[in-house]
Amino acid sequence: MRIPIAVQLGLLVLLTALVGLVVLAVATWSTVFSFVVDVESQGLELVATIKASQIASSLELLEVACKTIATRMLVQAALQRYYVHNTSEATWVNLMTDMRSALGNRGYLSTYQAVLYSKNGQDGRERLLSVTSDSTPDITLPYTFPNGSAVKLGDEGLGYPSILYPNLTYTQASTRGNSTTANAFPDYTLGSSSTLLLGPMTINETFSLVSLTLPIVNNTSDTDILGYMTVIASATNVQNVVSSRDGLGKTSQVLLLGPSRPENRFSTGSATATSSHRPALADAQVHYVFEPTPLPSQESRHRGVSTGTSFNLSEYPMALKLMLESEDNENTSVSTLLTTNEQGYRVAVGAVRPRTSLVEWILVVEETHSEAFTPVLRLRKIILACVFGTAGFIILIIPLLTHWAVAPIRRMREAARKSIESEASPTPSAGHVERIDREDSSGHDDPVPTIEKPSDEKGTPASWAKRFRRPLEQLNGAHTLGDGRNPQASFRIPGRVKERRHCITDELTELTSTFNEMSDELTIQYTRLEERVIERTRELEKAKVAAEAANESKTLFIANISHELKTPLNGILGMCAVCMGDDDLHRIKKSLQVVYKSGDLLLHLLNDLLTFSRNQIEQAIHLEEKEFRLSDIQSQLSIIFQNQVHEKHIDFSVNYVGSGKTQPCGSFCRERREEQTHPAVGPSQTGRLRDMVLWGDQHRILQVLINLIGNSLKFTPENGKVEVRIRCVEEVLNPESPVALAPDSTPISRLLQPGPSPVDTTNLLDRQVEAQTSAPSNLRTLIFQFEVEDNGPGIPTHMQRRVFDPFVQGDLGLNRKYGGTGLGLSICTQLSRLMGGLILLESEEGKGALFTLKIPLRFVKESAASTRSSSVTGSRTPSVLSLSLEAFSNITPTPSNHSSVGSKETTGSGFEKSDVQHRLVGLSQPFFTPSVPSSPPSPPSKHSQSNQNSTDGDHGPKKIRVLMAEDNKINQEVALRMLALEDVYDVTVVKDGQEAYDTVKANMEAGKLFDLIFMDIQMPILDGLQSTRLIRQMGYSAPIVALSAFAEDSNIKDCMDSGMDMFISKPIRRPVLKQVLNKFGTIPEESENGS
Repeated sequence: MRIPIAVQLGLLVLLTALVGLVVLAVATWSTVFSFVVDVESQGLELVATIKASQIASSLELLEVACKTIATRMLVQAALQRYYVHNTSEATWVNLMTDMRSALGNRGYLSTYQAVLYSKNGQDGRERLLSVTSDSTPDITLPYTFPNGSAVKLGDEGLGYPSILYPNLTYTQASTRGNSTTANAFPDYTLGSSSTLLLGPMTINETFSLVSLTLPIVNNTSDTDILGYMTVIASATNVQNVVSSRDGLGKTSQVLLLGPSRPENRFSTGSATATSSHRPALADAQVHYVFEPTPLPSQESRHRGVSTGTSFNLSEYPMALKLMLESEDNENTSVSTLLTTNEQGYRVAVGAVRPRTSLVEWILVVEETHSEAFTPVLRLRKIILACVFGTAGFIILIIPLLTHWAVAPIRRMREAARKSIESEASPTPSAGHVERIDREDSSGHDDPVPTIEKPSDEKGTPASWAKRFRRPLEQLNGAHTLGDGRNPQASFRIPGRVKERRHCITDELTELTSTFNEMSDELTIQYTRLEERVIERTRELEKAKVAAEAANESKTLFIANISHELKTPLNGILGMCAVCMGDDDLHRIKKSLQVVYKSGDLLLHLLNDLLTFSRNQIEQAIHLEEKEFRLSDIQSQLSIIFQNQVHEKHIDFSVNYVGSGKTQPCGSFCRERREEQTHPAVGPSQTGRLRDMVLWGDQHRILQVLINLIGNSLKFTPENGKVEVRIRCVEEVLNPESPVALAPDSTPISRLLQPGPSPVDTTNLLDRQVEAQTSAPSNLRTLIFQFEVEDNGPGIPTHMQRRVFDPFVQGDLGLNRKYGGTGLGLSICTQLSRLMGGLILLESEEGKGALFTLKIPLRFVKESAASTRSSSVTGSRTPSVLSLSLEAFSNITPTPSNHSSVGSKETTGSGFEKSDVQHRLVGLSQPFFTPSVPSSPPSPPSKHSQSNQNSTDGDHGPKKIRVLMAEDNKINQEVALRMLALEDVYDVTVVKDGQEAYDTVKANMEAGKLFDLIFMDIQMPILDGLQSTRLIRQMGYSAPIVALSAFAEDSNIKDCMDSGMDMFISKPIRRPVLKQVLNKFGTIPEESENGS
């Protein structure tokens, strides 16, 4: 059986440590256990001793008080006169008055009644006088008169409780004398020094009575007994000691045991033990002086036990043990933590006898076994935790220590395994082997790169060498197969063993050094190969990460671009279907206008995508630089956005700002305003900005600004503000310096690109110079800054570095509010870099955004304010920007695919009002849809419908109520017109999912249900899926039909899972619509040819 040396060493250390730990734990347990048990037992014994002392003090106080009454002069005088038959009524009256004054509340003790007894029963009278104190409170005794009325203490007859008064019997002691013996009980005789305590008699839970009977001894003679007196007093002091919780634990309880005999003493045969006498007390009957009361929320340990319940003393072992202790001992107390009570419950007990001669009581402090052993259990847990914790730590640390201890042996073994070579192993040529300079074994560090770890550890040079020698083995195998040799046995590389610092040199360390010298010759040959492979691996990992990122964004890009492309297709095909089913030329013309706008929009959208793609594959974009006047940019921007600014009531301005530097208020601050402390002039000898004539590509500058302003207007709410500021920052003395544009900030347009652009800007500039008009020589280069600031929603921080990437927008997902392909800012970045500039972004969410375009332009001259700048005709096709300024005033902004509708619309939504947003421009040219006047047809009025219905009679189609949830104006019009062709006019149009939900809810509350709901998927606020779920949760059960241009299986499944009944792909075809209506109505179906 093979057992590794590390395991043997570990078992040896573990066994040694565990044996020592167990011995220590056992010794600690035995010592501390006894100590803890003794401390707990002494605590119980101490509490019992203190409470027994309190009870003894209370009884002694009662005895002293009663003897004080018995020694009063009037008491003794009245008894002496009685025995000589010299008594009168006045004598007893005076005695009664004196006795009443002696009774009563004496502070710590209260006495209530007293009865005088004759010493010999002279004249047949047992009781000579019965007195109740005048200050006795109203005490109701626990029994009643025969007639049922309550008995009060002091009432005649039963007002003197018989249980507290002895029934004295007199016996002549001798026939020759007059000596008489008084017996309280048959076996209890009263003498000159005897006292008898009866009770206690429980009145309620907190009050009880006790009586003390004692002889009245003549003050002049200690042997002359004048009579006997019984005094009833309060036992509250004793009861309070038993019920007090001072010094007790949570489950502790004070019990008072006494003999079942009324005199509170054991029988003569069971007298208290002495040093020479051990009575037989096991069968003695005892009872609880006060009834055990269970603690709140705890189980009673003395069920069915009351003051009248007697049991053998042997049933309570500790009480019996205490009574068997001799009274001669000073310590008359016992305690233990392992015993039982009379009910068999496991308890801890401390017991003591009150040191008084009046009674033979036993005071017991009882505590549950679990509470008494709580410290012991805690000690056990601590010891066990320490033992097992230490053992576990040792078990965990031993493998590490043994691994470290046998590491040199293991490294030598692994290195020896790797150094085995076959006979066919080729020997590296001397020209490819680098010699290793090593010093003698003098303790110096080895300068040669080494393989630090064994082959079973990852990431080491040896592991890399093992992996990458396989191609060489295969190559070598191709030459050795003809010789019949095994190619897998070649190119074994010995691993170098790490030489650690050591204070002692032995054979193992010397062997390690020799082995390392041998292995270095082969190791050095593979170092270069490893570096090359690592570099290749990094490149592959980067390519893999890029491919994974592209795969993740593919689905979202397909969904968005499908929606953008199919939305105008929906308008084209839908309106064509409407035209083919309509005979009114006017409505057909209006429909064709919509078709024209949608087709034109689709064309330019495709051009943008294709142009962007061509640029990505190194299709050069040329600049057409020429002279232009800076004021032309201001005027064209004001005219281009005139209608859009007017419709949204936006405060739009284009201003010239001086070159003075302004300090921003911390981060982006929407409330900042730059004071016009500097005039809007350029550097020296350039004049005013508005009069400057510059050299550059005016169209490209306008493309970037139109894109940025269009974005600001799109995201700025109504009554907002968009401000464009133009300033000349500085003059560049060295235009080739890369830091001339942004000395204080990082250019976002360069920083945010996912990788180096395939277009070489330098080559582009070189090529365009050859094809275009060359710039005049000796022109000054100025840095111009175009700032576009708005107070829109702003851009979140995590999106500010992504919005410049292609196909990325600020509101991604199905519920995005704004349309577009996400190419606008990416195109702006390309154009700004092409012009040698950059774009900066500063934004704070909720406060707006500030886009800054910095580009270098060359100053030509300063023109007069009344003259127009000259324009050099470029070689490319004129764009929209080359039209007259009057033409721009009539340009209508492009309808957005996600335009918002101001209020809920019914049938007949119009197109006259252009409340939609700008579409971003592409690289080809800025694009706005041409202004084609259109006015939508109104649906037939209610009067015409009623006439038609009356004409058709009962053969007309079933009238159904339809809710159309669509955010696009064109799609709304298409749907309304196509439904009108099917005689469905009761159509309610809403613009988003939230409004659809609110409309359905309001109609359900009014008792008006929709028969059919057409639900678009991509809508602002709530998309179609979310709105459908809410509507279904509300209890709506009628059909809901999905409308979406993204007709993938995953999208259809999501629609059905959300609660929809059917799915219609955009563009909507009339036969499909007729099938839906036919399924939920009575509309005749039409073939595909008729659509």
